[in-house]
Amino acid sequence: MSEQNVNLILKQEEKHEEEVVVSFSAIIRNLKRYLSVWLLVSVIVGGLIAGVSVFFRTTSITPVRAIVSFTHEGIEKGKNPDGTDFDPNQLKSPDVIDEALKACNMELDLLEPVRRGIEIEGIIPENAYQRMNTYKNVYENASNGQLSAAQAMLDVSWVSTQYNVQFNYKDAGLSRSDAVQILNAMLDAYRDYFFRKYGYNEAFGNNLGTMDYTDYDYAQAVDLFRTQLKSLSRYVSSISAEDTSRFRSTETGYTFADLKDAISSVQSLDLDLISSYLNVNNVSKDKERLQTYYEWRIENLELERKTNKDTLAAVEAAFEAYEKDQVIVFSDSVANTETTVSSEEYDRLINRRLSAQADLSETDQNIEYYKQRLATLKKSNSTASKSKSERIEKDLAKLKTKVDNLIDMVNKTADDYYRNVSLSDSYNILVPATSSVGTTIKSGIAKAVVPAIGVEVIILMIYLSVSFVKALVEETRKRNQKQAVAHGSSVTDAAAAEPEKTNKKKS
Repeated sequence: MSEQNVNLILKQEEKHEEEVVVSFSAIIRNLKRYLSVWLLVSVIVGGLIAGVSVFFRTTSITPVRAIVSFTHEGIEKGKNPDGTDFDPNQLKSPDVIDEALKACNMELDLLEPVRRGIEIEGIIPENAYQRMNTYKNVYENASNGQLSAAQAMLDVSWVSTQYNVQFNYKDAGLSRSDAVQILNAMLDAYRDYFFRKYGYNEAFGNNLGTMDYTDYDYAQAVDLFRTQLKSLSRYVSSISAEDTSRFRSTETGYTFADLKDAISSVQSLDLDLISSYLNVNNVSKDKERLQTYYEWRIENLELERKTNKDTLAAVEAAFEAYEKDQVIVFSDSVANTETTVSSEEYDRLINRRLSAQADLSETDQNIEYYKQRLATLKKSNSTASKSKSERIEKDLAKLKTKVDNLIDMVNKTADDYYRNVSLSDSYNILVPATSSVGTTIKSGIAKAVVPAIGVEVIILMIYLSVSFVKALVEETRKRNQKQAVAHGSSVTDAAAAEPEKTNKKKS
């Protein structure tokens, strides 16, 4: 039995020899021991990574970047302010680059290399990106019965309102500072391009002033001015209808209502006075040619009236046949209420009918006007004196000056309105291009953050692993020493006990 007990004890000791025990104190002791080494290595490696990144960004030709945004109505649907499809590549249109190069006093031969080096990329927010991915997963996993609903979800799209504008100026042979100057000039030039295209129609204003009235007979010149003033009045009325703030330009001091009154004054006072003087005195450069012109105008207007009548009849028929959607509301009372809901198509039909009626009325008035002038011209056989012709020429010259002044006032007032009210925040430069050393260094450090963090994490794991392994080795060594001492004492005691057992057996 005593021998069996000794054997059990030895097996228990062998079991303990296989155990691995590491104390927290040993781990902490080794962490403190290698703490300075870890900090030193981390600082050196992090500095090297940041330094290499900054070095390559400052010595290599990296693209110049800027960020712009659009906030006008309709941009979320991919539309321009005038309802046409939005195209961000207009930022690098030849007209914009041409203006930028002129502003920078650079050769226009750079236009095409600059255009090729510019890339425009939309910025999609993270939440929108995740939502589109979710819709795509739903569509891919949808069963046949749910396919239509999933397809409707997949139709949801995102139109960027912010764009990264990147200029790779390597092929253009420019320095970084020149590239920054050109890109910023382009972004500024596009602002003017945007306001010209979607604000006041500059081409409209220029066309009004390019016609030379002296190439026509006096009556034709009056018609030319009448057409110009009508076009200008319609344009001012359209802007005034959308202006809810009664905008007054700080540049001209006019509101759109003031401009409309000024246009009406020129029409009713100056233009009608010249027209009546012409009719009464039959002032003309060529009476027979003028008579032919009146006859042709009457014939053309009668054809136009027939077209206006057909258009109005078609609109009236569509209007009468159209039925608005009805909604019946059931209640506890005896009578149920029945209402109609608004319809965009119904409203469009009303506007089309009003427009067709206005066109027909204007055509009828013009026909009567030319018939009266033709009749007056045929009744008189006399020719106006030279003094009357000279008076008409002076009056037309004064009228020309007033019309040009009105066009200029409308141009400036509308441009001021679109820049500071209607389209004031439609286009913004969020981050301009820059070539400063501080920004370049900051950008290099920012680019080095991710790899530096990864390397620092690896160094930290090595530091922890080394400390743990060292603590394990130390604890194992100490345990082995204790076990060796304990084992040596057991052997000595057993050797001392063996003679005693032999003596007892002998006795």
